[in-house]
Amino acid sequence: MLSEFSIAGVYIPPFLLYVMLAWPVFLGVRKTLTYIGVFRNVWHPALVEIAILIGIVALLILYV
Repeated sequence: MLSEFSIAGVYIPPFLLYVMLAWPVFLGVRKTLTYIGVFRNVWHPALVEIAILIGIVALLILYV
């Protein structure tokens, strides 16, 4: 796991870096799932999206 890093004297938490790395992956996964129609079959698409984003961030934290 990364430690805090400094940008212009401001400490940035590593979680922000993980979310920034996960965002493009999430956008690709969301576009793919929308294309194949998964979100038409779920009750609350926003909850599924946030769960996918949290899962991607968790995998990045574990393996980076």
